[in-house]
Amino acid sequence: MDTTFPEPVVRREAVARYATGGRPCDICRDFQRSRQWLNKWWNEFYRHPDTDFSDHSRSPQTSPQQTSTEMERAIVAVRQAREAGLTPQTRFGLIGSPTIQSDLKRLGYKDLPSVSTIQRILAAHGLTHPLGVSQDTAEYPWPLSWAPNAIHATDIITRHLRGGQAIQNIHTIDHYTHAVYLSQQLTKTSDTICQFLRESWTKLGVPFFHQTDNEGIFSGGHTHVRVLGKVVRLCLFCGVEPIFIPEYEAKRNYQIETFHGLWSRGFWSQCLFSDLEDVQTNVPHFTKWYHTDYRPPALNGKTPQQMRQTFKPFRLTAPLEKLIPAGRLPISTGRIHVIRKVDVQGTVTLFNEAWSLHKKWIGEYVWAVIDTTQQQIDFWHLPESNTAWIHLKTRAFHLEEPVQKLLPEFYRNRQRCRERFPG
Repeated sequence: MDTTFPEPVVRREAVARYATGGRPCDICRDFQRSRQWLNKWWNEFYRHPDTDFSDHSRSPQTSPQQTSTEMERAIVAVRQAREAGLTPQTRFGLIGSPTIQSDLKRLGYKDLPSVSTIQRILAAHGLTHPLGVSQDTAEYPWPLSWAPNAIHATDIITRHLRGGQAIQNIHTIDHYTHAVYLSQQLTKTSDTICQFLRESWTKLGVPFFHQTDNEGIFSGGHTHVRVLGKVVRLCLFCGVEPIFIPEYEAKRNYQIETFHGLWSRGFWSQCLFSDLEDVQTNVPHFTKWYHTDYRPPALNGKTPQQMRQTFKPFRLTAPLEKLIPAGRLPISTGRIHVIRKVDVQGTVTLFNEAWSLHKKWIGEYVWAVIDTTQQQIDFWHLPESNTAWIHLKTRAFHLEEPVQKLLPEFYRNRQRCRERFPG
């Protein structure tokens, strides 16, 4: 038989004859091939019926430079630990590939992969943050405050005394009047934040919205899906709607971040404090100056105290505080707001769960509203500041425990800036 045809054609013809009952000896004689050759391509066809009978690459299937499974697991673990920020050492600093490479070296690993290899491994595990995550390339739906105590923002700034002791400085600011409440603690836990908020709401009053970043002590942690932590439960119980800004975008909490800078310059850097009690003794002096003498640029020449002169806040009074049960709080009826930027897969992640949106929203900000009464989540998009909200989709958000009605004592007329808040 003429065998001048391309080799894949010869192989296909030989296998076709064998598949229709041709005798192997006749096929091998006609094609001038060995029985081993025929068996090889028959097995190839049997395992892969869609084969094109081309030659396989002769390059090694494995590479001696291939990253080991152990190393890959270590890279993922270090990145997750850095992102969780559960210790003072990991809360601050960078989380990129060079930092992970340095961490692996410090942990004693040998033959470290290159920075680019680490980046590829992080991408394969969905642990990278796409370009544009922190760029102002999309309209951001700023929560605009329309009255005193409409929105409060809370954040923590850690500072160290001589000798290394850490002081957790917890700050809350009212977006509208710029009034603040400050507390200093040795620990940073959800219980600490809950106690701080109760004190803040006693002094400043109870806000309609409470804005924070996505640190675990505010949200409830980064392990369980749909976890509603102590701070979220306290807010809902008191009729406050939590707002979580986008991950890795501290600038979206710029009001409290700006105050941190003023506090650092005007208070912390002015003295060499000896201990926690020394800090707590001096804070009231700074707070009084801030409220009565300082004029924030946004207040057009007024002080925070002047902004609140005629304002009568709804405070967390002693009788109201007694209504808050000790121990684990129930989930109350209310709404939780989460602002996110859609990633390159067209998804957003909130409360440790990924939600798929259309890929046309990649790079855009969306506002998720969780309604604990209806047990549903709605996704909204604001194309421009002067346009109407676009409703993207509604999904179920089932909770694993009963939802309690808001106590009448905490009910207030839910005035809100309707043109800026969806739903």
